[in-house]
Amino acid sequence: MSKKLKRLLIKFTLLTSLYNAALGIWSGTIYLFMRHIQYTYADINVFLSVFWIVTFFSELPSGILADKFGRINVFILSCLTRSIGLLFLFFDTGDGWSLIISAILTALGDSLYSGTLDSWFIDKAKFIDKNYQINNVFSLTTSISTAVSLISGFIGAQFLANINLGYPILAGAILLLCPIPFAWSEKGLEQRSQLRIEDFKQSLSAEIINLKSIKAIIRNNKSFFLYSLSFLPITLIVTGPYNQWQLFFQQGLKTVQTGWILIGVNFLGVLGAYIAGYLLKMKRQIMLLTLLSFINAGTIIFASSVGVRILAIMLFWVHVLFTSSDEVVRYTILHKQVNGAKRTTLISINNTLNAAATLIALGINGWLSDAYSIGLAWTITAIAGLLLTIAGYLTISYVTKKSL
Repeated sequence: MSKKLKRLLIKFTLLTSLYNAALGIWSGTIYLFMRHIQYTYADINVFLSVFWIVTFFSELPSGILADKFGRINVFILSCLTRSIGLLFLFFDTGDGWSLIISAILTALGDSLYSGTLDSWFIDKAKFIDKNYQINNVFSLTTSISTAVSLISGFIGAQFLANINLGYPILAGAILLLCPIPFAWSEKGLEQRSQLRIEDFKQSLSAEIINLKSIKAIIRNNKSFFLYSLSFLPITLIVTGPYNQWQLFFQQGLKTVQTGWILIGVNFLGVLGAYIAGYLLKMKRQIMLLTLLSFINAGTIIFASSVGVRILAIMLFWVHVLFTSSDEVVRYTILHKQVNGAKRTTLISINNTLNAAATLIALGINGWLSDAYSIGLAWTITAIAGLLLTIAGYLTISYVTKKSL
């Protein structure tokens, strides 16, 4: 690897690690904080729903912004927007409006971030060396950034939260500002259009309204969209556990203990991302994806019904391990399906579809949780998600003529 590529990889890893540290520090306590300031489970579901609705409508424009005006500019905007959103939540007094504003701003920040740094790195690496292979890049950077997130998450949940449940939120808002100085040095190195409101309106309308352009993108990336659609049902398996695990395992406990669980979550997330690098070497990738889906669904079904807290936590950790591997494998496979120069836009389209699927999964999971229990909601959605996912993989196998 050349010195330029090494420097680029270090910068990419630094930016993703700082960003993930800012997210990780409150990831184990944010919903506990909402409960602490007297929000109900229904209110929390409203927050999540608003978050994913805004994400759904902002993903595609975010990708267009990144393609037109520079990925680093959009990344910096993501840091600022998400930081302000967390500050609204930190100063929330339970009136509901701050919760909604926080959901909107954090969703915008999330959409602005999605795929931005990844596409910036890949395109710049390909410019330096057109033969550069990306197979293990996401595995490596995910492992490192998740390790950093592990440390920040434990500090936030086990120490800051037991002092004040709001401190992890405040710390996250501050940490989100840390990547900006490092990203700022890359601003002048990107080719981009002059950022004017007239240009934005014209480019946005041209990209969204021009159906011929969209049809051309779909026609040139049929394989990409086939895989993207087949991956959507996985949201039914992972959405409930991902959003509710701290509420599920904190039930009946007086002090915040999610920090210890979060250690396992982040450590196994690192391990899962690392393992993904080896899994990607397997030739029968459809079979690999199918096996990972069975494991992810099965562990959640047993974790939600076993009735023994320690065993349930261990099963949940196994779920996290293979979910992390599955995510890296799917993301890498998806990037390999891209044809043409609109990589960020395509990834944003994929993320838009995922946001819509997650919104549906949240609605189903929220209704089942309120009507029955969190555990039963996890079981039902895991079974449904597994069946739909297998159907999607069979479709890929049939259309692409690849054997399972």
